[in-house]
Amino acid sequence: MSRARSPRRPRLIVPVPLGLAPGLALGLALAGCGSVPSAGPAPVSTATALPAPTTATAPPTVAATPSGTPSGKPSVTSSASASARPSARVSTRPSSTAGSGGATSHPVIVIDPGHSGRSIRSRTVNGLLDVDYPNQPEMREVFDVSSCVAAGLRSDGYRVLLTKAHESSSVSLTERARIADRAHAALAISVHDDHSQGPTFQAVYSQLGLTVDGRHHAMWRGRGSHRTVFDQPSVARASDRAARLIARARSRAEGRPVRLAEENFAGRPPLEPGNLALVQLLTHRPWVYNELGARAGGSTTSELTVAQETAYAQGLLDGAEAAVPNGDRSPATRASLGRCLAARR
Repeated sequence: MSRARSPRRPRLIVPVPLGLAPGLALGLALAGCGSVPSAGPAPVSTATALPAPTTATAPPTVAATPSGTPSGKPSVTSSASASARPSARVSTRPSSTAGSGGATSHPVIVIDPGHSGRSIRSRTVNGLLDVDYPNQPEMREVFDVSSCVAAGLRSDGYRVLLTKAHESSSVSLTERARIADRAHAALAISVHDDHSQGPTFQAVYSQLGLTVDGRHHAMWRGRGSHRTVFDQPSVARASDRAARLIARARSRAEGRPVRLAEENFAGRPPLEPGNLALVQLLTHRPWVYNELGARAGGSTTSELTVAQETAYAQGLLDGAEAAVPNGDRSPATRASLGRCLAARR
């Protein structure tokens, strides 16, 4: 990668062994998911996104937590406006009736491939800076992985939405959250990789975060009057359960420990400070954010192999299906995922 990376603060990491022992030890790992450009093209005020299912309702929005109240409770209000609907050229729409997990025999899962084709800098309704940017080869790799996981889930009877229609689509984090909310998704998963990190960096992030001295603490983003705390306990618990299942499934598929972790966005301008991915903060659905260390030797630009992508895809698919059961179905096989990914090269 040609751009110099911004210095990163360490993130708290909890190992998740294959047996998922209840006593988890804290550790440290460096953060990352590509460098954040210090300057870029003109901000994009609106973003292309997938059309909502026909049962979609106007998305709720989260109000800002007052300054100086780290554990304050943000109120939830209803917003009657939504982004303009995009072109309907999307093959990953669920069928017309969307429901939450368990409400129907065909749950909805949203898959969120990381990054946008153009730099996006806009404000959320509560004043937080919504930033996204291109990042290759990550953007290409995670779109392929996401597409093949989506195909596997559909073959197993799930309804699936991708937050991007194409690898180069530009979709704000606000709109990605709205896509899951409008679909009443049982689960949403973000898919990222990091070419600055080696294979020992494998992480899964929930909306509940980690415990410190046996207690959970606030999950938040922003500063001053824009500081916003995630205050949806039942969603956070569902996210934590799904994150543990996905971490366990990824550990099996990748053949190495995949850890539950907590973000640290401090000192990474223009990103807002905090410990929760913005898309996880803005949604009202359980959301699990995934990272995979992708550096090969000393290179930060060598692409993942088909075998590496296949292992990542297998863990995501198995974990999603464990988190959102859909009857006695056999998950898509590693061979079928490998064929899907090889065909996309």
